[in-house]
Amino acid sequence: MEAMGRKSRSAVGRRAVLAAAGSALGACAVPGAPGTRTVVQEPALAPATLPEPAAAPVAPAPPPAPAPVEVIAPPPAPRPSVSDLGIEGIVQPVWAGEGDRVLFYDRPQPGEDGTWSIDPVSGKLTRERPQWGNLAANGTLLVTPRPAQRDTYVLHLPSNREWALPTTNGVLFSPDGTMAAYNAAAQQQGGGSNFQTTTLTLSWADGQNAQRVPLPLNANPVAWVPGKDGAPNGRLLLNGRRSRQDHPALWLFDTRDRSLADLVRSRRLVGVLTSPSGAWVAYVAMWNADAAQDGLWIMRADGGERRKLDFMGGYRWTRDDRLIVLPTRSAAGDSHEVWEVTPANGEYRRLTDPATTPFRIANYDWDLSPDGTNLIYVSAGTRRLANVTLPKGLQPVPAAAPAGLQAHVGPRGGKPYGLPFATPPGASTWYVANWYGITTNGYRGRNSVYREGQGIHFGIDFAAPMGTPLVAMAPGRVIAIDGGYGSPPHNLVLQFADGNQAMYGHVVERSRHVQVGQTVEAGQVVANTGDSSSPYDGFGNPHVHLEIRKGGASIATNPTPYSDYNWDDLGLGVFPGPRFERDLDNPKKYQFLDDQPDIRFGDPIISNFARPWPP
Repeated sequence: MEAMGRKSRSAVGRRAVLAAAGSALGACAVPGAPGTRTVVQEPALAPATLPEPAAAPVAPAPPPAPAPVEVIAPPPAPRPSVSDLGIEGIVQPVWAGEGDRVLFYDRPQPGEDGTWSIDPVSGKLTRERPQWGNLAANGTLLVTPRPAQRDTYVLHLPSNREWALPTTNGVLFSPDGTMAAYNAAAQQQGGGSNFQTTTLTLSWADGQNAQRVPLPLNANPVAWVPGKDGAPNGRLLLNGRRSRQDHPALWLFDTRDRSLADLVRSRRLVGVLTSPSGAWVAYVAMWNADAAQDGLWIMRADGGERRKLDFMGGYRWTRDDRLIVLPTRSAAGDSHEVWEVTPANGEYRRLTDPATTPFRIANYDWDLSPDGTNLIYVSAGTRRLANVTLPKGLQPVPAAAPAGLQAHVGPRGGKPYGLPFATPPGASTWYVANWYGITTNGYRGRNSVYREGQGIHFGIDFAAPMGTPLVAMAPGRVIAIDGGYGSPPHNLVLQFADGNQAMYGHVVERSRHVQVGQTVEAGQVVANTGDSSSPYDGFGNPHVHLEIRKGGASIATNPTPYSDYNWDDLGLGVFPGPRFERDLDNPKKYQFLDDQPDIRFGDPIISNFARPWPP
């Protein structure tokens, strides 16, 4: 940061003052002459000549006093600040492409639903359009999947031109809005495996000049990046793998010569986010044999250079390729902090101090303005939109790298339960991958896997490498092993003193640690994590599905109120954070971790929304 220097105004235009010498007086005066005096001579004396008087010395004028120096005090150093925008119940706010206003979905009055905006400075509210959708291409495209029509609707906002693309798989548009890429189909791999390779469709943004490209991978396009020669949109960054037993990798696919190059591999690879220029990629590598490879990384998009950060958290890029990170916190009551990372040298600095700029984000629900000077978020305390102003020229706040999340075994803080792990969450251990409630994943499975649970995801999924030890969350008794609770291949159920039950699903084997009827203490190992995807080999979706049931086994309830943990951070801030399905006819309902409903198994589905988002 440039230090502010003290400015001064030097004295200029000083004048030299010349001393004028006086003239000598005349020797004789002419009698009667004007302007003279008459000299009367003594008669007895000869006339005499009067001597010239000596010129009196003239003292030099004193030098002028120097002009006063005007001292201009430096302006006060810019400081971050927090402002409450006063709008309650809004979730998933995003900055408009111009960075001058915040967009969100609302329905304050019947017939007024759609995209709304707020000016964070003046607080002015504006209804921008009746449609709502995903913004792409720097905010110039409004994109809405339409499952009923089996296509994706696209509106070009500057011109109001509209078209449809023949897919609902998710379309990746280039930053300049000229190109589109999406998965068109999947091909079954031989040998009886359920692994499928991908056929990629490349086209102009409006679908013209479409080309289908079979890939030797199961992969998703995640970003358009410049070509080897710097040409825009010359390559695609893909996240995928070559076989079921292969570790995921980031790949560069050249759209012209169709070549593939793998950049980095990890046992789990999540949170891939490219910088606006396409020069840098941030990602989280997890669960590797060498734990030094686990964590939040920054890498050049061509794979030529990469650096690991000393902390984990949610992150966004600025327009000038700085990475802004909100590190995970050690406790729920702690303030979030804003850190800035320079990818070229890996240097990082803290921009906000919790002592002077405290703020807490609900659901890790925040977005950064393109220039990085404003951070909009949903306040955990008020559930209202708020804004952190980050003026240019901020001085760094001295601080060591944040410590992050810590391990706590058993109940604490007056709550009855702990967590099902003895280790802290992290890139080498575990994290929350799916929340309890009306998640988008649960909504899409409401008529199939979650039908008996009234159409919601009625537990919390903790992602972890297969075989990770699971512990009792509180003292209790084992009441079932591989009972009729679902969640194959195996499950285990504990009953606690308050009458509630904890069901551990998708465990790797019939528990060899405990037996039915056995009492257990908090922190005692009771099982090991497994995989929910057949053939349950750890290469599918390794995690434990945790349910809390009350009233016997007939009611599932939200686990989060029973444990004193900063649940928002247990997802490690992996982009984009917790998300819940929205009913656009009642968009403020069921949008936070702690307001998800209990369900009674076998009762009617509660999530059949007429206008869901995402559709």
